[in-house]
Amino acid sequence: MKVLISVCGEGFGHTTRCIALGRALSKKHDVKFVAYGKSKDFIELSGYNVLETYPEIKLSGKNGKFDITKSMFNTQYHPAKAVKRELQIIKDYDPDLVISDCKYSTILASKISKKPYYIITNQNATKTQKKEKYIVYPVMKVLNAVNKSAEKLIIPDLPLPYTICEYNLKMIDNLRFSGPLIRYDVPTEESEYAEDYILSVIGGFEYRLRILELINKISKKTGLKVKLVCGSEEVAKKLEKEKGENVEIIPVSTEMDELIKKCSMVVCHGGHSTLMEAVSFGKPIITIPDLDHPEQENNALKIQNLKCGIALNYKILEKELEPSIMKIMNDKTYSKNAKKLRKIALNYDGKEKLIEEFENSIL
Repeated sequence: MKVLISVCGEGFGHTTRCIALGRALSKKHDVKFVAYGKSKDFIELSGYNVLETYPEIKLSGKNGKFDITKSMFNTQYHPAKAVKRELQIIKDYDPDLVISDCKYSTILASKISKKPYYIITNQNATKTQKKEKYIVYPVMKVLNAVNKSAEKLIIPDLPLPYTICEYNLKMIDNLRFSGPLIRYDVPTEESEYAEDYILSVIGGFEYRLRILELINKISKKTGLKVKLVCGSEEVAKKLEKEKGENVEIIPVSTEMDELIKKCSMVVCHGGHSTLMEAVSFGKPIITIPDLDHPEQENNALKIQNLKCGIALNYKILEKELEPSIMKIMNDKTYSKNAKKLRKIALNYDGKEKLIEEFENSIL
């Protein structure tokens, strides 16, 4: 079977779960990736050949604030170019199946080419009471019309009531929970904190730089060991100038399993894939969603409601981040509940479940 996996390149979350799926599929089938930008670079860094395409959206923000309007409506990025390029890729490669992780230009190209397609996403009805709803709700309505046309809409998460992205979902007929799509095998044994450090996984957008600078400052003050995975060489260079002695700066890593396994907690922005990796390894989490980013805010709220982590507001980080770190270190409730989710994740291997689904539908 020939499988084409198309990846939305805005953030590494889409990329890492597609790598996980592609790696498992490639053991038995021919797999090619379609990607662009940092996503393309990261997939190539992981050892795969990538067919380059164009972005159909560009995440924008400033000072910790996600700007949904600028991200969705701009003149620099043209979906039509992406569709044209992906039509050619499909014609040349002639896949038996197309899998799109939130890359909707590929879905259109697949529909035109009459190829069966699956969609992977962690949001199809993001709930919010903020002004962003006037953009989010109409867009989600349109995307759900597309989602319903897919063979299946795959949610790479635990089933209810443990679904991390629950507050971003609307149940539709073809929606299925696959379980986590992470790059690594879920540990069958609870890991001891071999190095006992805080792992910060903040994606490579410079508008999140303040978070990394604050974690570095807290480490200098408290002596806590910290590893900062920046997702960007540019961001890493900026941090090096003021780096504390207990801080390790990692621009990009393809070995997140070892980093997560040995940490005591994860600090992240609320992206779904990072949360699923932390949950699968049984680690408590501090989430700092981008301002006015409803999807991340909803993920963070669910983590907090499951009592396996704490959700923080970017506006009050100076006041709340250090006390929250100390609270998770001293209150074992968070670690206990995180380990409970790890045990649940052991029963849901998203990669194996999806491969079986694909093979049954095509072969």
